[in-house]
Amino acid sequence: MTTGSAGWSGAASDRPTLDTVAAAAGVSRMTVSNAYNHPDQLSAATRARVLETAHRLGYQGPDPTAASLRLGRTGTVGVVLTERLPYAFADPGMVSILHGIATELSSAGNALALVPSSRPDGQSLLRHAMVDGLILCGVDDADTSVPAALARHLPMVTVGSPRLVGIPWVGIDNRRAAALVADHLLGLGHRRFAAITTAEGEKSEPHPLFVQRVEGFRDSLLANGVNRGDIEVTGAAENSRTAAHELGREVLARPPEQRPTALFAVTDILALGILDATTELGAAVPGDLSLVGFDGIPESATSTPPLTTISQRLFTQGSVAARLVLQMIAGKTPRVPRFTAKLEVRASTGSPEIAAAQL
Repeated sequence: MTTGSAGWSGAASDRPTLDTVAAAAGVSRMTVSNAYNHPDQLSAATRARVLETAHRLGYQGPDPTAASLRLGRTGTVGVVLTERLPYAFADPGMVSILHGIATELSSAGNALALVPSSRPDGQSLLRHAMVDGLILCGVDDADTSVPAALARHLPMVTVGSPRLVGIPWVGIDNRRAAALVADHLLGLGHRRFAAITTAEGEKSEPHPLFVQRVEGFRDSLLANGVNRGDIEVTGAAENSRTAAHELGREVLARPPEQRPTALFAVTDILALGILDATTELGAAVPGDLSLVGFDGIPESATSTPPLTTISQRLFTQGSVAARLVLQMIAGKTPRVPRFTAKLEVRASTGSPEIAAAQL
């Protein structure tokens, strides 16, 4: 076994410890600890000697895991997502929420740990996650992670879904927001509609948030006298531009009199995929089809034409969720702000008379 500037080499049991450094530097164990945790309690010369000795021996400092156990804090907040983490990063809306969470946690000196809702075998990963609090982000109400998270009895906030009794929730009223879309399209004179949703995961069922959006859209149309047969609800294979593109091709392949004149997609990603199909097939938007999305992601404002959409402050929702859980970790009672959605009317929607005039 040798020591030197290259660091310590030897068996795990021979790795340098706080006591090893104390003996080599000729100081107490507490002095070594203070060199890392309370440097103001040492002279500059003593601290420099301790750190130089630690570096020579290859000592990396106190074990952060042991320190967190002593303090009862890890300095980390767990963010629970769908079981498919790659999907979360493919969804610009979710990325905006995560950006807000990460920005707030970083500003407060905390780390973020991403936790999939479950393992491939269906078991929750939450039981052993070393975190001070949890943010459940867009998780299905029936997901196994929900009872697992509640069983931890940690400070917890949810974003979007699920909505749990006694747990702070950050989000918008999706039904009411979707009703704004219906009102807008009805005001333009449309009478044949389609709502595009998507199935998620092996269950082949839409996410609860998507269900709420479809229901809000359809219920508002029905309440305003639209026949149920003039409201089509169909689903893309997944929430992606590619899947929506394929679905859009199918819809646009129908004779004009059998197609909807207005289409509401429950995410901007789906709406942009439909827009890709209209471009490929030479269909005019809004001349042949008025198109509305949901979320207000940056791409919706730069598409051709710019997409009418329901905008919600996703980054701010993430930031607020992080702030709330940090307040709870500190023993405070958080005040949850109310978020509202806004209809951003852009060039992708117009009167159906535009299409009639072009025939």
